Amino acid sequence: MRSISHGPWDRALSHFRGIRCDIQAARWLVPMVAVLSTGCSIHPLQQDVTGVPTPDLVQYIRCETRLAIQDKAIDLLVQENASNPLLDELKAGRGKPWDHSVSVRLNANERTIYDRYTQTGIAFDFSFDITEENTGSGAADPIKLITNGAAGLGLSASADFRRENLRHFIVSDTAQDLLENKQLVCGPDSRSSNYVYPITGKIGIEELVSTFFELNEIKSLAPDKATSTVFADTLTFTTTLTGSASPHVIVAPTGNRWGLASLADVTASGSRLDKHALIIGLSLDVPKRAMARPVAAAAAVVPGYVGRSALQKGDVRSLAEQSALDAVTQARLDAYLDRAVR
Repeated sequence: MRSISHGPWDRALSHFRGIRCDIQAARWLVPMVAVLSTGCSIHPLQQDVTGVPTPDLVQYIRCETRLAIQDKAIDLLVQENASNPLLDELKAGRGKPWDHSVSVRLNANERTIYDRYTQTGIAFDFSFDITEENTGSGAADPIKLITNGAAGLGLSASADFRRENLRHFIVSDTAQDLLENKQLVCGPDSRSSNYVYPITGKIGIEELVSTFFELNEIKSLAPDKATSTVFADTLTFTTTLTGSASPHVIVAPTGNRWGLASLADVTASGSRLDKHALIIGLSLDVPKRAMARPVAAAAAVVPGYVGRSALQKGDVRSLAEQSALDAVTQARLDAYLDRAVR
């Protein structure tokens, strides 16, 4: 039987089959883009990249604070009496809980200062703002491949994904709580600095505690200081990671009939922004009763503002601890108002 020549009908049928191939390719393109974008977390967390769960991170910060308080106490006692036999014991106990009896073993002047500073209120305001973005795109032209470039039908698809999580919480203590808490297990040294995600390493609390104590005393171990300082530091660490991949698929030509191969490509990219903020408040003061002007200013910008964070714990043990909590709330409010009036 004689074979049918490749006339117009055959060419049309061939093109129809090519279009059908293109439609099938398009059907696979969208799920392929979706697969490339699955790196976007549903609920992004700081431990996804730092490897440190939030409770452990808080413990690291509290341990660094305990060490800072212990080192400053030792330094002040050395200034008062470098030959005090208690110093060797305290140095050997760095990082470990100090017994409440430490105060009893000090002389009158030392005890006054020690007891005063162990009442320091300490508040930590944590904020983890994390944003993930993932994009994927692909393009293919099967008809161009079949027709050796004489005709083409480019198909493309893309997908964009964005996730954001803001975690905010407040932890508070007194210096005495940190020094004597046996459930807080710390080593004799702080963690090393982490320059990629600083919040998980040593963040410089030693300087903060030392500065606070020195601002409270005009001279070493002076128990007659009439006023006290409320102190707050705001630390913000921002880390941005970006990456992309563009694999190419080239179909090898099938004999001379099909000519050169055409190109199909897929591109995937992703970025993650971690903004970790920590406000540290220290206070030997009592809560301020009159905050009319700050509260009035805040109410004009932040409807419903009442002056005290609902995130703070309910069993605040001392006035100094409440004052430290108020200090971090005030620092956050001041930062908000500064941005609002710019």
